[in-house]
Amino acid sequence: MKLIRKQIARLYKHFILLKFYSKKNDFSSVQPKRRIIVCFDGNVPHGGLVDRLKGIISLYEISKILDYEFKIFFKHPFELTSFLEPNLVDWIIKEEELKYNFFNSKIVYLINDFKTAPLHFFEKSKAKTFFVYCNVDYLSGFYPDKNENEINEIWRNNYNNLFKTSEYLQNKLDVLHSGPRIAFHTRFTTLMGDFTDTTKTILNEKEKLDLAQKVIKAIDNEVKQYLDKIVYVFSDSEFFLNYVRLNTKYKTLSGVPKHLENDSSDIDYHCKTFIDFYFLVDSDCVFLVKMNQMYHSSFSKYAAIIGDTKFKRIIN
Repeated sequence: MKLIRKQIARLYKHFILLKFYSKKNDFSSVQPKRRIIVCFDGNVPHGGLVDRLKGIISLYEISKILDYEFKIFFKHPFELTSFLEPNLVDWIIKEEELKYNFFNSKIVYLINDFKTAPLHFFEKSKAKTFFVYCNVDYLSGFYPDKNENEINEIWRNNYNNLFKTSEYLQNKLDVLHSGPRIAFHTRFTTLMGDFTDTTKTILNEKEKLDLAQKVIKAIDNEVKQYLDKIVYVFSDSEFFLNYVRLNTKYKTLSGVPKHLENDSSDIDYHCKTFIDFYFLVDSDCVFLVKMNQMYHSSFSKYAAIIGDTKFKRIIN
């Protein structure tokens, strides 16, 4: 029954997207070269920053393998170029350039689709233009003979080919601490009662404090090996960050954590996500701390991949 509900949900989202692109139908549109457009337009949920980056990097790798043109249409809840600009690849496409041709365009919905072999799908399809919705990292499936370090190198090179920081974001980063540091990342989702997420559990006050103390204890144990480094703590929970500020000597960055699925188009509202991410990228060592019901986030892992820095999980 659960599988049937998922299939119905996927069909419904595909219907929403088909309805959207039918308004952009242009029978005269003929694309000379096959093209992949990875889309974040708010028509369906896309996930957070790293989920979106996973989809982008996966589809970019497919475009390289198959020699397809590659574009990113990212306008929800903000324009991606507010934070990340093209580096070596011109991936920008404007909304008026999105032309859907019923006969040679295809909508591809890969959100949370971990079973599909997308490379095989794109190879076999006769479509010229693909409008793709994806939040999955498929790279290891493309190269089963490569080890984790080799896959990470491909991921990092792809990211650097595609992106450089915007002037707005770089100015925000330039005023931050640039010395030797290690960083600990935590993801609580709804546990601390800060916001509503896909998970529903909210701890009571005693449980919140117990979990916060347990996380800090795990950080304390690790920090003993890095006495020469400044320690920063990152989280999606303002409750936990305030606990860190009041009860430890560890540093945090200012600002309230936000999630990209929130509808605000204000770039200042979403800037902390990018600042936190790039601060992790440039840290000497990055740790993910997961205790009890906490979420196994990939935010810090992919920051470490981009920064080519040591990454360690602390899990209990």
